[in-house]
Amino acid sequence: MENEYQRLDAKFAQSLVDIVAAELNKNVNILDDRGVIIASFSRDRIGQVHEAGARMLKAEMIKEFYVSEEDELHLRGIRNGFNVPIMFENKCVGVIGVTGDLKTAEPYARLAARFVEANLQSNARQEKLVGALKEKEELQSIFLNKIIRVQEEERKKISRELHDETSQSLTSIIVGLRILAEQVQNSGEREKILQMRDLALTTLEAVHDMAVQLRPVLLDDLGLVAAAQKYIANYSKQYKILMNIEFNILSRERFATEVEIALYRILQEALTNIVKHAGATQVWVSLYKKQNKLILIINDNGVGFNLDLFKSTHSRTSLGIYGMGERVSLVDGTFEIKSEIGQGTKIFVEIPL
Repeated sequence: MENEYQRLDAKFAQSLVDIVAAELNKNVNILDDRGVIIASFSRDRIGQVHEAGARMLKAEMIKEFYVSEEDELHLRGIRNGFNVPIMFENKCVGVIGVTGDLKTAEPYARLAARFVEANLQSNARQEKLVGALKEKEELQSIFLNKIIRVQEEERKKISRELHDETSQSLTSIIVGLRILAEQVQNSGEREKILQMRDLALTTLEAVHDMAVQLRPVLLDDLGLVAAAQKYIANYSKQYKILMNIEFNILSRERFATEVEIALYRILQEALTNIVKHAGATQVWVSLYKKQNKLILIINDNGVGFNLDLFKSTHSRTSLGIYGMGERVSLVDGTFEIKSEIGQGTKIFVEIPL
């Protein structure tokens, strides 16, 4: 199938015709690869067949040719003038003709043909560059998607192991230490055993937190809303930040796995950035559906930052925000961040369902 850039652009052809015709005060025609006039200084000729050009193209004997005044008498739709094939990648894609005597018409026809060929070559290079860039972006997206999927599966596996195996083993140790402490008569030894039990309890809490950070069981079992509510509750308790949430209307509605994971990770990253960099005392989180789209908004009253400066840096924060944007793009969503110094930060995510 012929690529679009291999065809003559009628609009460009007409512009060239007008320029050359105005310079020469002669008529100029450009034919397509069938000999049909697609551009002419005489507008009424557009759409007509140039018989001499059509014959040459059909015979596949591609060459320059001159139409004499005598030829005009027995050939339809032509006028006296010099005609030059327009070549692209060893193929004739059209013909340009300039009316008038040979001496005047020949150099202008050749120059115009070379100009059209140069335009076609430029379009082809641009098309190839655009195609290569698009292919690169598609491959990058596929590669990134695979990395994220593998990463999430590994997180899920480790989280399950921590929750089901490590946590249960630690719980058994804690229970065993408590029973042992009750059986020991020596108060000093009992105190040591209770200290070991407290250390095991602290370790169990750390393991539980690690499992939640990796992949909360609630996210897989009950969905995004339940997991987000639990995460926000723990976050507020740990960092003493007032959280205002609004997504109860969604109840326990489930969404595609990749969408739930993307939004949960964005919420996680955003709240982590707030506690590390924003110095906020309040955060507002909204999650709702609107016209078959799922929308997440995270807003804080923190110190804010300079967006222009942010875009030119490569800090840990910028990488985190870049990662949020990449996650959104993988589910065909839109990601927007607004911030001003002293005015807090707002993150807007919209994902089609």
